[in-house]
Amino acid sequence: MPSGISLYSKAIVAVGLSASLLGAGCSLQAMTGDMLTEYTVQHLNPFMLELGDLGMACEIAQSLGGQLLSYERVTDRPNKAGVATMASAGSCIEAEAWEHELRGLRAIKRADAGEAQDARIAEKGLHAVAARRFYMGYGYLVHQYGEPGGKCPKFKDETDELTWLLGSISLAQAVQHDRAAEGAVGVPLDAPRKVADGIRCLDDTRWWGVPSALQAAIWTGIPGATPEGKDPWAQLDAAALLAEKSGVRLALAIRAQAASAAGKTDVMRDSIRRLAASQKALPSPKAWLTLDLNARSQARAISDRLWTTATGHRTPLDGLGTFWDDASDSGGGADDLLDDLGDADPSAAPSAPASAASPAVTPLPEESPAKP
Repeated sequence: MPSGISLYSKAIVAVGLSASLLGAGCSLQAMTGDMLTEYTVQHLNPFMLELGDLGMACEIAQSLGGQLLSYERVTDRPNKAGVATMASAGSCIEAEAWEHELRGLRAIKRADAGEAQDARIAEKGLHAVAARRFYMGYGYLVHQYGEPGGKCPKFKDETDELTWLLGSISLAQAVQHDRAAEGAVGVPLDAPRKVADGIRCLDDTRWWGVPSALQAAIWTGIPGATPEGKDPWAQLDAAALLAEKSGVRLALAIRAQAASAAGKTDVMRDSIRRLAASQKALPSPKAWLTLDLNARSQARAISDRLWTTATGHRTPLDGLGTFWDDASDSGGGADDLLDDLGDADPSAAPSAPASAASPAVTPLPEESPAKP
């Protein structure tokens, strides 16, 4: 009997210890998830917004986003972190879709039907992935604050407002990409109206004219959506002025996108010219550099489409804000790009190797791929 009691007691202790260790493990995982989520919101996101490297912003979301979001299995859902993470991950795929679009346009220009079709298929597939990622980002917004429309949520601080802004933009982008993918993801058709209604919860001047620009752009794309007494294009013009004065030119990029969709070539070109000129004249606020460079990337994508359709190549490196048919050739055209090739002697070699002290050519921050 004593030995039996001893064995029984040892079994109970072993079971209790195992339960304790398992409980501690779950607790440790939850603590890790909470800490990572807090770090992302309080430190990683602000740092990436200041860094001004769109490629790094999107790649860190793609490579580490899954790990961050998986902690919802052991602790609270990382909603605020999830909005920015999926928006950044979506921008990676968006940039890839743009590249296939340009590939297709070049193929059309040289009458290569097979290449053009292949590029279009690849582009549509990437649009579907982008739509899914952006829509997931919006889903995290809904889990945190509720569905946009009706009563505005109570924002505690700037982080809440920024999250609402990014989530609203993500939904608008999800709609655009899903349309380009022929509805492969199934983003609800009433989504744009939710964005237009919910974005009014943010102060327009505080957020660089983006809320009014986004709202007006949605009105231009939905017949009958513009409220009585409102002029969406006048609202976009006013938002563009706010963008130019603030140094964060997202509203100008939105104006260019709306004009592109509406076939207003003059407004589209004007938006791109003004965005490029404003960025030369007024530096971006340090805290929002990446967002301003994202605006430049969006404008460049539209410009690249125009340039490639007309000339067979994208916008010259320093030519954003100029067009191939401008009276002045100061922006650089196709001939400028080929001048050095015609003058070079293929048999000639450099007279001396480059000095080790000579700095390497570093791409301008705004030319980093959009893959915030």
